Amino acid sequence: FPPGLVEMTMAALQDVDEELPLQTFYRFGGVLFDQVDERRKALFYFEYPDLVLQVHGRCDEDDVEGRQELVERLGRMKERVRAVAQVFTGLARRGLEPKAQVEFVAYDAEAAAAAARPKVHASFATRMNSATMQSVTHEVYAAGCEWTTDHTQTEAWFEEWSRKAEEAGFLLVLFTPEYKNRYSEALEREADKIRQIHERNGT
Repeated sequence: FPPGLVEMTMAALQDVDEELPLQTFYRFGGVLFDQVDERRKALFYFEYPDLVLQVHGRCDEDDVEGRQELVERLGRMKERVRAVAQVFTGLARRGLEPKAQVEFVAYDAEAAAAAARPKVHASFATRMNSATMQSVTHEVYAAGCEWTTDHTQTEAWFEEWSRKAEEAGFLLVLFTPEYKNRYSEALEREADKIRQIHERNGT
């Protein structure tokens, strides 16, 4: 980022709204919210490595007055950011125009929470002890993670298994007696895929 851009943006936005003072700041952004009613808040942050400033506010979907309030609040924030951006030559200042539209999208809290949960994928023998499997899945869910290994065995099973392996934050190999005694071609393909992901990602 251009030196000083993030710091100047934070300084410009910390008092942009008297009702929403800056409460928390991070390396690339901050959170403005009302301590009495924390539902009224705004979030701003720079996306890295792309130089894009995201500014978000939230209200109920059917709250017409709340939407209007958000538009006005974001408008004031845009004015402050536009003044900062003008200091830096060469920046593509898109979206800061007075008539630039504010986009409203429905927020699905349940879907957002699910997307935030780390995904756990696994390789194991199909005939492994059911109690062991239940214990593993219980610990995965207890840790706040999503177990993604369940899928229908079809001709395209390996493509589906590989896709989930690529998306997973954690890959487990359940090295049980059944795994060792029934090391099949399918398990070997899964092991090769895990090795490829490990060598590529260094994890």
